[in-house]
Amino acid sequence: MNNFSQNDYNSFSVVITDMLKLFEELIDFENKKLDAIAANEVAVLDQYMNSEQAYLMKMRGIENRREKVQTQLGVPDLTFREIIEKFQESEKEALNSLYEQLSSKTVELKDSIAATKRYIVLHLNAVTTLLERFEGNNTTYGRSGEKEEQPLSPPPRFTPTKA
Repeated sequence: MNNFSQNDYNSFSVVITDMLKLFEELIDFENKKLDAIAANEVAVLDQYMNSEQAYLMKMRGIENRREKVQTQLGVPDLTFREIIEKFQESEKEALNSLYEQLSSKTVELKDSIAATKRYIVLHLNAVTTLLERFEGNNTTYGRSGEKEEQPLSPPPRFTPTKA
């Protein structure tokens, strides 16, 4: 067992708590994004996509702090579980509780992201199917109102990207 100080405990628990709070925010964010997709609110979804960058930067900042704290503790390559085991018994209980909450929120966030991706793929497939129905319609009308046949061009194919 290492002789971690109270400051070490505080630093480590703050990192886990900050990650937990961010994951809760991200779960709420993903659920709002899913609602926007379900309601076909493209403008709202676009706003969410733009604000997603802020969450990524927040995550990067917390990750950098985590690495710094782990280096300061002298355990840069250990997992959270392994680090928690090195604390005193009185501190382990609180850290284990935080870790369990973080693990639960991680699973919930992954599920929420997966649901959003599934919904996006579903919508993209619907759009692709709709475009394929119109694929054979190559008729346009000239200035005088007469029909003009245009050469067919292949319809664009949508592929899901990061949402």
